Amino acid sequence: MNDVRRQFRAAAILILIIVHIGIAGYMVFEGKTLFEAIYLTIITLTTIGYGDVVPTTEIGRVFTLGLVFAGLGALAFFLSSSFALLFSPEAMARRRNFRLRQKIDRLTNHYILCGTGELVDKTIGYVLHGAEIRRAQLQDASYRPFELLLQRILGHPKSGRFAALQQFVRRLFLLFHNIFVEHTTLLDLIVVITEDAEYAERLRSAGILVIDGDPTDDDSQLAAGVTRAQAIMVMLNQDTESLLTVLTARNLDPRLYITAAAVEEELKQKMIKAGANVVLAPYEVASQFLNSATLRPAVNDYFNSILFDQEINHQITQLELEDDSPWIGKRIGDLGLREKYDAGIIGIRLENGDFAHAPGGGRVLCEYEILLGVAPGPMIPVLQNVCRPAKRKDIRFTTFQRLVQSRDSKSLDKIMSLPECITTIAGMSKHFVICGNDHIIQSAVRFLDPARPFVLLTSDESLAQKWLQRGFCVIHGNPTRAQAIMISMQDKAAAVLTVLSARSISKSLLISVTATTDDMIDKLKRSGADRVVSPFHVAAQFVLLSTTRPEIANFLQHVLYNEITGIETAELYMEDDSPWIGSTIRDLALSMRYRAGVVGIRQSHSANFEYAPPLDYVIQPYEVLIVITPMQYFDEMRSKATGEKNKRPTTLRLNIDTSATGVWSRDMIRELISQQEGG
Repeated sequence: MNDVRRQFRAAAILILIIVHIGIAGYMVFEGKTLFEAIYLTIITLTTIGYGDVVPTTEIGRVFTLGLVFAGLGALAFFLSSSFALLFSPEAMARRRNFRLRQKIDRLTNHYILCGTGELVDKTIGYVLHGAEIRRAQLQDASYRPFELLLQRILGHPKSGRFAALQQFVRRLFLLFHNIFVEHTTLLDLIVVITEDAEYAERLRSAGILVIDGDPTDDDSQLAAGVTRAQAIMVMLNQDTESLLTVLTARNLDPRLYITAAAVEEELKQKMIKAGANVVLAPYEVASQFLNSATLRPAVNDYFNSILFDQEINHQITQLELEDDSPWIGKRIGDLGLREKYDAGIIGIRLENGDFAHAPGGGRVLCEYEILLGVAPGPMIPVLQNVCRPAKRKDIRFTTFQRLVQSRDSKSLDKIMSLPECITTIAGMSKHFVICGNDHIIQSAVRFLDPARPFVLLTSDESLAQKWLQRGFCVIHGNPTRAQAIMISMQDKAAAVLTVLSARSISKSLLISVTATTDDMIDKLKRSGADRVVSPFHVAAQFVLLSTTRPEIANFLQHVLYNEITGIETAELYMEDDSPWIGSTIRDLALSMRYRAGVVGIRQSHSANFEYAPPLDYVIQPYEVLIVITPMQYFDEMRSKATGEKNKRPTTLRLNIDTSATGVWSRDMIRELISQQEGG
């Protein structure tokens, strides 16, 4: 770029010299006036040549020929250097970066993301995908009043006589809407700070705002507008760099909400002390997600659908009640959320920071509470506008620090030997098998209670002894009678073979497995896995959730098997002999009997959910109730739901697909075995 500038300056100086020589020459050789000399020089250099003023002497004509040859060369040089200065990739990139920098300078209440690598890539991927869906939802919300008007006039677009006309009106509306209306999505509110120039350029080409610089440096964070930002996400590859970045951000803005990802779980407490509000360890998050997917699959699917699956119609959202909200003082039942918006409330964040789960329709709303509602995506902007005045567009964040609770692993007094484990397992049924020895499995087992029916399979002798000392059943065996198996292995071939083996032994077995790379996700699903957990995908989702919707993340931590609060979200399977079948949720009186509430229902033999079901919902056979309840009442509630039999469901799988393992040929399996043996 500096060379282009030097060429441009040289060409401009050369043009000026030639013009002055031309003017002087015509004044000396032709006796022209100053104006005539300027005029004749310009039309000569530009080869216009009107013929009204021409050189008349022989020396003037020779001078003109020299001026033409020299001037054309200089002019061509000037034009080429000008074009390079204006339209070269480097110049266009500099202008684009300047515009982006101006856009960053105008941002307020935005989000800053520091780092590079796979975790950042996954986070950006979710933001890009979410931005597309959000724009579509906002378009639908804007068009809905016109759609209702057209339906009243012309009838329903699918069954009316003017369906084609309504479709044309919709396309025309969206065309002008996209031209004249600009909707702000999360993508427009994220600024990335990275030292990797190539990575930064790739993000810019995707429309992401980027600052090239060191995230630990004050200038880089100030350039990203850290003092005006709402929150910052720190996702660096080294925890020491993350720690410095957190310190820098906290010093620059004491009110900033800071979320950090820690590679080593031991550094979580130090980052909290450095100023981070939330610190997440990717492997720990993945292990908790894997536990949930294995032990409570319906609960896992329910929250995954409203939190992370952006293709699902219903989503969870935060509805803030500021002091001037029109909802304050009203009962939830009086708002008509289901009738007007097909929405429901599954939780309330109270002013003191506590949570109320599954509130009833008689609950009176108070100021500074945050409602956690589930609604169709297009209805979310409408709900947000209704619950707070149009002049209040900002979302209030609480910037308290979430303390890292020390959670000791549970152990039993009775410790079995390996032969005793074999005898115990021989009499077990519908238990849970955990297979592997990597970081995720170790983290997952750390949160498990050995008093529950778990069987741990591992090839690591020291790890087996460690688990035995805690009271677990540890053995090398098969999961024939198990209800679910959880698998996490670094060896890709071993993971696929383990899934294949488990599925060939039992078609009703629920199989959850981790995928070390994205290309393994499809392979493991084809092998027969019901749920495949990608650690970086899960970590990126939770970091983004904890930063952009912290109250929802806090609510999730509050209700998902939280031993500190004594609250858990459980699933109750309505087998065909359940006494609850045919009753309404109101008839069960769960709130009065167990301080529990039904926040969702998985429909019979289906992956679809009824979100925040009404009290008059009639329970059908083979449905699964998603219930938030104090832990102390769950066993009694499950006993009532099963008719005092307290039995476990026949299978935790949604659908038993016997063809799931039929896509692997013998040659492919032999290749996997050879890969494992070669490794």
